[in-house]
Amino acid sequence: MSFTNFLVQKTLPRGVEVNSPAYRGHVGVLEGWVSILGNFILFVIKFIFGWIANSIALIADAFHTLSDVATSVVVILGFKVSQKPADKEHPFGHGRAETIATLTIAILMAIVALEFFKGGIDRLFFSDSDIDVSKLDWFFIGIVSLTALGKAWMAMFAYQLGDLIDSDALRGDAVHHKSDVYTTLLVIAGLLGARFGIPHVDGIMGLGVAVMILHAAYEIAREAIDDLLGKPATQEFIQEISTLAISVPGAKQVHDVVVHNYGDQRFISLHVEIDEDATPAVMHNIADNVEHKLAHDLKAQVVTHIDPVAVSGKAIGEIREIVEKTISAYNEQFKVQDLRIVGEDPVESILFELPVPADCEKKDEIEASIREALALAYERAAVIIEFKSQMTE
Repeated sequence: MSFTNFLVQKTLPRGVEVNSPAYRGHVGVLEGWVSILGNFILFVIKFIFGWIANSIALIADAFHTLSDVATSVVVILGFKVSQKPADKEHPFGHGRAETIATLTIAILMAIVALEFFKGGIDRLFFSDSDIDVSKLDWFFIGIVSLTALGKAWMAMFAYQLGDLIDSDALRGDAVHHKSDVYTTLLVIAGLLGARFGIPHVDGIMGLGVAVMILHAAYEIAREAIDDLLGKPATQEFIQEISTLAISVPGAKQVHDVVVHNYGDQRFISLHVEIDEDATPAVMHNIADNVEHKLAHDLKAQVVTHIDPVAVSGKAIGEIREIVEKTISAYNEQFKVQDLRIVGEDPVESILFELPVPADCEKKDEIEASIREALALAYERAAVIIEFKSQMTE
């Protein structure tokens, strides 16, 4: 058992089950308090040594570390709010409080970065004070190097907990810690430059600190904004949903799978294709079984829509083969869905949906190719194609 798992288990309140919302909240709050304690200790060490050596870069790095205390407080508050149950004003719960916390972390980091950039410019062009190189012995530099190792451990700890509960907020805090490792290494380079007679390296390293923090803030903010705007589910997760759904007897195929995430809460909707010859009662039962299966295995709230389709017959198989052969020339991942026909001999109408990327610019060309291919075998059939935006990456 790793130290991270050991610490989680030792601090876990009795009766809290793994993978429960309470467990998720406990892990998030634990990471926040460990970060607060570690960051405060490192801030004191860096500030004292930066003051002794009169190093703007080291003092800037110290306050960067102190800012991590603020972001850890945001993490704790985010997790506590996200655990609140759904209410009248927030029927989908408060799970996205985590995402808001992540975005807040990025904003705080950007503010700190701009302050450090200003400090570096002042040191390079408007300050006459130099680093006190008499204080820069190897013991001094060794102590500062140990603070980087401490930050590296905190970053690893946050990453591990973030992966444990799949939390972008904790991963964002980990990135913040990781940026502090790099900034401390830049500061050490500046101190070494001063020791060997290149004092302006300190100001340059201060600018480097600012750039590193600003880049980390951008990456964290981009991820958080994607979550708030609603990013698509991964192909792997959509495939997992499809595999579980069609494992239910009577469910032939699924499509139009949509996933919404609210922190640790998932809401899934999908269309289930069922033999059109089945009775309404049987169709309803199959849909219920799919919902229960997905809700149990994926810990999600699920809504299904029934699509009665023809699942056998020479014409339906031949039409599917013609369409899929045509669209594969554009993208092998394209799949026809909700295929239906009116009439059998002759086929009067052919209707189906075709999911494509939202920014697909070849819809007209694809439609013309499909119509041309179908006209060779079903000249009199009306063809109705509905293009739908893919809800996956």
